[in-house]
Amino acid sequence: ITISLMHGFASRQRYERNKKAMNIVSKEVIAEMLDTAEKSPRRRSHKNFHATLEDSIHRLLIGAMPDTVFPVHRHRNKFELFVLLHGEVEAILTDDEGNVTKRMHMTPDGEYSALENEPGMWHTYKILKPSVILEVKPGPYQPITPEDTLDVVVE
Repeated sequence: ITISLMHGFASRQRYERNKKAMNIVSKEVIAEMLDTAEKSPRRRSHKNFHATLEDSIHRLLIGAMPDTVFPVHRHRNKFELFVLLHGEVEAILTDDEGNVTKRMHMTPDGEYSALENEPGMWHTYKILKPSVILEVKPGPYQPITPEDTLDVVVE
């Protein structure tokens, strides 16, 4: 009993010491993300959970308004995990010419709430209602090049 109590005490001490570094998604954080996105010229906001752009795994929140534009793009050598935490989004997959191959209506509690794009998969997102997304993909950061975007408008 003494050992388990000591272990529990030590765990609580570690928790108290480390909780400032914990990344938390709360209703308050979601509201802040949406407020910042609404005021942004791009109509988006970002909150990185990773420490640097060189980190091996990137985790970030994206706040997005319905009038923001995500071009059709791909990540050649990286998967992208997209988890909708708040709002309503249409995820759209295309072929190499920009022809729509699949549409998924996403809500946090709907049929689709998360998806993982395989490396090289062309995709875009249409924000239907103010939304907050958790995105996870391998690092380090690599800007999307012109070769990794399609100059098409998906309706």
